[in-house]
Amino acid sequence: CAFSPDGTRVVTASDDRTARVWNAENGTLLLVLEGHTFDVLGCAFAPDGKRIITAGDGEVCVFSAENGECQFIIEGEYTDWVTCCCFSHDG
Repeated sequence: CAFSPDGTRVVTASDDRTARVWNAENGTLLLVLEGHTFDVLGCAFAPDGKRIITAGDGEVCVFSAENGECQFIIEGEYTDWVTCCCFSHDG
């Protein structure tokens, strides 16, 4: 789980192959981030709050935090699950 930089949203990873973005004040579901083929194990907001990165099934997905659309997928020569992810401080 991770809070957005402004503290208004929370992103959570799930074994249902999604990440979800919630209103941090009242718990309302705002977005469902889909694109992984297996469990999502890690997630984080970009420092500017505009993107969300998720990790799980040998791939990392970058989503728009505004509309939940997958912007791109980072695939590599992973030998196992990717369990965490983060953005650099400069985004």
